[in-house]
Order: sequence, then C-alpha cells, then structure tokens
Amino acid sequence: MTTLNELCAYLLPSDEHLTFRSLILEEQRIILVAATSAPKAACPDCHRLTDHIHSRYQRTLADLPWATAPIELRLTVRRFACTTCTCSRQTFTERLPTVAPLYARTTTRLTETQTYSGLALGGAAGARHLSRQGLPVSRYTVLRRVRRASLPQGPPPQVIGIDDWAWRKGHRYGTIIVDLERGCPIDVLEDRLAQTVADWLQAHPTVEIVARDRAESYASGIQQGAPDAIQVADRFHLLKNLAEALQEVFTAHSQELTALNDTENAKSVTLEDGTIAVPIAPPEKAPTAQALAQQRREQRLANYNEVWSLHEKGLTAQAVAERVGISSRTVCRFLQTKTFPERQPRLQLSPTSLDPFKAHVLERWNEGCRNASQIFRELQAKGFQGPYGTVARYARRLRVAQGGGVKADQPDHPLPVVETAKSLTPRGAVWLIMRRQEGLDDEERRQLAQLNDQEGEIGKAISLTEDFIDLVRQKQPEGLETWLEKAAASCLSAFERFARGIREDSEAVKAGLTLPWSTGPVEGQINRLKMLKRQMYGRANIDLLKQRVVLRT
Repeated sequence: MTTLNELCAYLLPSDEHLTFRSLILEEQRIILVAATSAPKAACPDCHRLTDHIHSRYQRTLADLPWATAPIELRLTVRRFACTTCTCSRQTFTERLPTVAPLYARTTTRLTETQTYSGLALGGAAGARHLSRQGLPVSRYTVLRRVRRASLPQGPPPQVIGIDDWAWRKGHRYGTIIVDLERGCPIDVLEDRLAQTVADWLQAHPTVEIVARDRAESYASGIQQGAPDAIQVADRFHLLKNLAEALQEVFTAHSQELTALNDTENAKSVTLEDGTIAVPIAPPEKAPTAQALAQQRREQRLANYNEVWSLHEKGLTAQAVAERVGISSRTVCRFLQTKTFPERQPRLQLSPTSLDPFKAHVLERWNEGCRNASQIFRELQAKGFQGPYGTVARYARRLRVAQGGGVKADQPDHPLPVVETAKSLTPRGAVWLIMRRQEGLDDEERRQLAQLNDQEGEIGKAISLTEDFIDLVRQKQPEGLETWLEKAAASCLSAFERFARGIREDSEAVKAGLTLPWSTGPVEGQINRLKMLKRQMYGRANIDLLKQRVVLRT
C-alpha cells in the first residue's frame, strides 16, 4: 500500500534529486516542504563538479493544484563553492531545470499550464479559467507567459503560401505566411508592403515556391526577395477575379435581366394533370418607397457624372472622393465602367415565417378556401407562430394573381396559383454560371439555359467565362494565350482589364494551372487568426498575436 510520504513524493515535480520532507495543511492551501539531495553540482561558468556546500536557503514556488487546492512548494536549495582557482565565480546555486528556472517563482510545469491557457483563451479569459482550477493568476502574468514562449523550430520552409488579413478592414492590413508542406503558420507580419515581404524572403533563402493571390505588392515583394522562386497564382482568386468581371457586365445589363424575369413571372405554368396555373407575382413596393429609391438613384447618377468629370481633369481617386463626398472604393467602382452601374435589384424575397407553410396555403387556396382567418387557424395548429397579417398579405397576393381585387369576389372557376420561380439578380446569375453543372437542380438548369440563349454582350461574356473556367478546372495552360486573344478582342472593358492582368502575371497563372499548390490552407489560417484577433478585442500588438497564431495549443 502506498504511504502518504510516497504519494507526496510522487506528486512533486519530476527530479530524482528532490526529496520530500513534510506536508502542511492550511485552510486555503497545501504546503509541501522538500529539499535537494544531489551529491554534487556543476559550476555554470567552468562546468566543473564540486561537493563543497557553502550554505542553504529556501525557495518558495507555486505548483500545480491538488483537486483545485493551491500548492506552495517550499524547497531548500544549496549554494556551492567553486573549487577551481581560475574561475571567476566563487559560489553558485545549484540549478534545477526540470523543477523551475533560476529566479522563478513558479514551477516549470505550472508555467507551461499558464502558457497553454493564455495561448488558447487569452489574458483575461485564461486567468479566469486558471483561477477556477485553483491557479489564481493575473491576466498580465498570463500574457507575459505567452510572450516569453519559444516559437517552434521546424525545418526550413520551401513551399509557402502568403496572403493578407485585416487589422481594420479597408484601413490597415497585415500578412500571414504558411508552410504549405506542413500546413502550419510560420510567421505573421505587421503590414503587407512589398519591402516587408522581400526582407522576410531574404531572411529565408530556402523558399522555392510561393503561392499567392493576385496582389501586385506580393508579386513585387517576391520578385525582390526571392527572384528565383516560382510564383503560383491561386486558382480560387483567378475565378474570383473572373466572377467580378462577369458581374460588372451583368450589372451594366441589369435591365435585360429584369425583363427576362418579368417575362418568366408572367408565364402560366402547366401542372402534371394538364391544368393551367398562374404564378404569384412578388409584392409591389409602396409608392413612397419607389419615390425614395428614384431619389437615391438620381443622387448616385449625379455622383457618377461628377466622378468622371473630375477624373478627366486629372484628379486622383482619393482627391475625387474628397471632392464628391463618397468613398474612394466607390470612385474606383464608378471608373471601372463607362456606363452608370445600376444598383442590383433585390428580386429575391426575404425569408419569412410563412415559407415552410406556403405549400399548405396554396393547397387550401386551390381547393376553394378563400378565408384567410380560417387558413391562419389551420397553420397555427400545424405550428405556425407568425402573425395573422403575414397570412393576410399572402392571401391578398393570391387574389391579385387570380385576377381579382384585394377584396373583390373571385371568378366562378379561378385558375390555381403556384409560386413563381426565383428571379435572377446579377450576382445570382454569376453564381449560376460559375457553379459546376452537376450541382444544379432542374430549375437552375432552366435558368442557365435561358442565360446561354442571350445574345450580345451578355452572351459573349458568358462564353468567355465558361471557356476560362474550363481552362482552370482542367488545368490547361496551353490554351491560355488563345483565350487572352479572344478576351482582348471582345470589346468588353471588364474582360479586357482582366485579360491584361492575366497577361502581366502569365508565369504565375500558368504555374497555378500546373502545380498543385494553392492558398487554401492560408485562408483557413486567416479564419483562425480572425478568431484570435477578435477574442483579444483587437487590442493585441503584433508580437502577442504572432505568438498565438504560430504556437499551437
């Protein structure tokens, strides 16, 4: 059977020369009394062993708790006299690296526990967690432990991914660097300047491949710091830039999409039994809302014309933004298109509490039930928790679809009603074209066929988009030059700019279509970095943020 002395000795910090002496129980803590028993100690300067004891003194260390009871370790250590005549040190204290560093007030294992809690939870949250476990500590101590933690020393990086992250979106950005072979972050930089990236690469000459997005600053920094490294343009960002060019075309032709939606919404639907059904049109805006929307459009149009007028006079985008009173990003968006970009219509209806019950409402309505109150009571029995007004407004739309007024009687044999198909917006149309065909349902395939039937600039943009998507997904860099020539001759300003950017970055783009590396792991690490940054309320300096990102818990 294990004795109390053996148990206490077993729970002491791991050191074969640590001897248990006694146990003191107090109301709020447990005190362990121990002493060192090594026969000799090595001088830290001349490294010669000596057994000449000069004196003894007591160190007080905080240790891991026992069942949330704080532990105080009172350790008697010895001071030895160095017997080497030529050594400048006369006396020294014996070292206990596995128990506690020199001058420390906590044991090594308690320091590690505080460090791991700080890395995982931060200062204040980590301190609260440790206090509940019987380890009372201040948040400043926890953060100090995190800052002093040693960064892991891995193999020299050869394949890295680099991307930016936002200290404050639109104002200040940093850079994260990830070792793609090991899948872990290796550094966090305070900004995203080309010179900063070049300095880092010069300090790491083993880097051979760098995956990045389309940012010019990173391309320039890599060229300066590692001119022999292979730059790989990320395929996701290539498709993202392509989608932005396509959306610009759709936005410029939003009226054609609106006309296409109106035509589809006006068509009758033939049901499986051959019955003709009429679709439910979306609710119309109130006259006051329409007037307000028209007023805002006129203001945007005036800003658009003023932006182009000032731009033609030679003013910079920032100067134009200050003169007009809008953001510089809006100025850049206006200057990207020769035609006024209409605001994307909100054709998609916002989800309501009635959506899961609309099938039942339509079924009862087509059976002849025209009483909104009765339908409301039936829905309540099925679990509907919305107000009566939501059902009444939907019933009003059903009456209008069947040709009656808001309160007028219905015809003797009204046509059944069905939900209209989802209307296409410029953004929705872009997403429909960019998605893989096997992931589309029947309704989406029908809408995609309607888009492919369009002629003019819309049809030309869709054709160019589909061809480039095939190049990227099938990894065919040999067809890139042909596509660039077609895009340059398309007379579509958005695709002409996109093609110029691809041509200037052609080597990195071809590498992206050939090599398996991408910035996908970097994006995942950026999500983790954002979580840590927000957990620290955005108040952490770069040194603390770097420690928590690079060190794994």
